[in-house]
Order: sequence, then C-alpha cells, then structure tokens
Amino acid sequence: MKTLRDWGLSALSDIQDEDRTINFAGYSILYTATENVHLLIFDNEVHLPPETFYFIPPDSPIQFMTDTLQAIMMWFKVDLFVDRLEFLSHIKKGIFFRNPLGWAVPNSFMPFDSIMKYYYLPTQEKVLNKLFAKNLLVNFLEFILIRTLMEYDPKMDHYRKDSHEKEMANKFIFLLLNESSFNFTAVYYADKLNISKRSLDNAVQTVYGCTTKSFIIAKALEKAKKLLRGTEIPIKNISQDLGFSEESNFSNFFKKHTGSSPREFRDHAVSQIPNLRLVKS
Repeated sequence: MKTLRDWGLSALSDIQDEDRTINFAGYSILYTATENVHLLIFDNEVHLPPETFYFIPPDSPIQFMTDTLQAIMMWFKVDLFVDRLEFLSHIKKGIFFRNPLGWAVPNSFMPFDSIMKYYYLPTQEKVLNKLFAKNLLVNFLEFILIRTLMEYDPKMDHYRKDSHEKEMANKFIFLLLNESSFNFTAVYYADKLNISKRSLDNAVQTVYGCTTKSFIIAKALEKAKKLLRGTEIPIKNISQDLGFSEESNFSNFFKKHTGSSPREFRDHAVSQIPNLRLVKS
C-alpha cells in the first residue's frame, strides 16, 4: 500500500496501489469529476455518480472497483489548517467526516472545467513552488468545506440567506481569488459582475457579515502574510503582486491594518522558525 505524504491533490489513478486500495491516516475527499466511481469501504459497497465530493474519515480502507481517468483525490492532516482555527472543529467534530462509511455531497459549487483549470492542473506543475501548491490546495479545501457547510449543516441555518445574494457573493469570491491582483474598490468587482455596488455590498454583508471592502482587505492581508512568512520574495514584488503601484503604499496599507511594517512582520516570522539539524537514525 502506498504511503501518502501529509497533504496532496492527485489523480486517483496515480495514488492507488496494485489492489486499487487507499488507506490514509488523515482526512480525504474524493471528487468523482465526470465518472461513476464504485468502491468498497469497510466492506460496504458505495456507488458514486459524477460530480460528487465524497468525504472519507481517517484510517478508512477504500478499495476501488473500477478504473478511473478523471477522478481526483485530496488528502490532508489537520496540521494543514493549524492557522485556520475556525475550520479545525468542523473537520474534527462537524458533519464532514462523521460517518465512518463516508459522506457523498453533490457538486453544485463549481463546474468541472473550472476545478481542473484553477485548482487541479496548476498543482500538478512540477515547476510550481511548493508553498503555492499548498496554498492552492488549502483554498480549494476551504471552498468545498464552506459551501458544504452552508448547504448541509443544520447548525448553519442563520447563514442560509437569499439564494440570489448567495450566488452573487460566491461569484464575487471566485472573481476576487482568481484575478492576478487585488483592486480595493467594490465598484470594480460590481462592474465585472454587471451588478450595482449596492447589490454587491448587500450580498457580501448578508452572506459574510462584512462590507465588500473589508473582505477584499482581509484577503489581501491573508495573501501578503503568507508570502512574507513563507517565501523570500522581495517585498517590492509582493506589493506589485497584490496590486500596489508603489512599495510604500503597500507598506502603509500593511502597517495600518496589522500594526507592523512588512519588513517587521517578515523578520518576526523568521525569528520564530526553530533551528533544525539533521540527525542520523
């Protein structure tokens, strides 16, 4: 049986052993893509239709009964969400992995072509920085978890808002996360979506409980912190990547919202990395 690393996203056909078996100590999500997938879990037969996400609890032996070409497997340990505490309790105790026989959820969230283009294919590029590959996987998992919670968790009833506003908010998030840089005006995204700024503000406020601008700022800061903490990319390049024309504008923005300059944040993050030494086993 193959041993999987702590996290990953791969074609199902690439990670099965000779017996078409997978048993991962962490959490797994199978995406059937365009295929019907038949499997055994704890000797129980499961038939999954196309466009299905199948949540698999830890240490669940899965044997696949058919060959697959498009199906994708995502797997991770909770350490992947160590800086996303809001997800940890949902992953450990929520609806996703509660059933030992797995849980199938229809994919009404994102078209197959978009999943392949924006998440799967980029992570398979060998030249892609491992940090970016990891962040792509985390973003994809967050998207699946949030949408599943909003659709299926009865405890989330107070988040079940008007379907039209939910759809507008989701289109905004998809646009925001897939553009090359951030624009900090709500009007820009409203125009892209062919709706009024007021409609976009109402949708984001209804679904996420904050203004459109606040959401944009939060996502920009999240990306900035990841790049400052996890890469050696020059701060000037990070500022340009985020959409700032001048590094000084980015520095002022970052300090206003975090209390420290980008350089101070990076230096502090580096100082917290423990010294590592190789030890012969």
